[in-house]
Amino acid sequence: MKLAKIGKNIGMTLVLPAAVYLFFLLLCNATGHTGFGVGNDLITIIYNAVYAGLVAQAMAINVTTGRFDYAIGAELVLATILGGNLANTLGWGPIGLLLCVVLIAAAIGAISGLVYTALKLPPMVVSVGLAMIYEAVAFMYNKAKGVCLIGNPMLVFAKTGMSLILTVVVLAVLVVIYDYTKIGYNRRALQGGQKIAVDVGINEKRNAVYCYVIAGVMMGLAGCMYLSKNGVVAPETGLGSASYFMSAFLPMFIGGIFAKYSSYPVAIFMGAVVQAIITSGLQKLGVSNSLQTVLNGMIVCAFLIYSSNSYKLVEAQLFREKLAKAKAARQAAL
Repeated sequence: MKLAKIGKNIGMTLVLPAAVYLFFLLLCNATGHTGFGVGNDLITIIYNAVYAGLVAQAMAINVTTGRFDYAIGAELVLATILGGNLANTLGWGPIGLLLCVVLIAAAIGAISGLVYTALKLPPMVVSVGLAMIYEAVAFMYNKAKGVCLIGNPMLVFAKTGMSLILTVVVLAVLVVIYDYTKIGYNRRALQGGQKIAVDVGINEKRNAVYCYVIAGVMMGLAGCMYLSKNGVVAPETGLGSASYFMSAFLPMFIGGIFAKYSSYPVAIFMGAVVQAIITSGLQKLGVSNSLQTVLNGMIVCAFLIYSSNSYKLVEAQLFREKLAKAKAARQAAL
């Protein structure tokens, strides 16, 4: 029975990405748009899935406990600009770039967490202010030139093999943190209700700092991938850095729905795979960017509506089971 349950959970975790992939494969072939999901298109799907998955992990770890961090996009920009220029100046290779960007991003995440816990203001207000500060620092650094490493051999993290290795390592670490550490236990308790969790002795401030640091690490990894893919990261102003985390919402909502079949980080990554497949399929079908934005927004709304009302399906199922037992009891009595 245990093996059957594990098999069911694996199947439910993979069913949505497989179904979406098959749908667009058949649709593209039927309409004469060949090349979906193979060759360069598959490479693009993998990159988009890994990048969006990392950003979604960074956002979800705070959003699910009531802290919306609007500054994660600015963290990516600032950490990538500072870390990329530092690694290039020192002549370090890919590992040096990764360490520089990730450690700086973790430090920025720690600053965000400490400021949030110190000011005791709503997280949205704090994160918007911090985003503007981070954007200003990134703009002032290097005379607003950002970081440009086009053609630099240290940019290897967008390659398919490196992306998959990075994904496996990140998921393994996050699964351990979420499911087997005190940080993950406290996060789940806070997710069920911050006041109740604090009343029973959980240190919300300490957990918040830990979550902000983990979010910073995820954004640092995403920054390495973005820089490796494009070769350039330019500073943003006017909260333009928010564009870096707009791809995180759909994976996060899908992850929330399918987390009951697997660990939450794995479910989020499956959501990122679904989003990457949808984006690639729409592009192959020749859908315009504006219409893609509308369709993606509709899909996000659909998943949000479902996740907000899914409990009603459970209640209906329980009511049907209770009614069936009552009828069986009456028939037995007669």
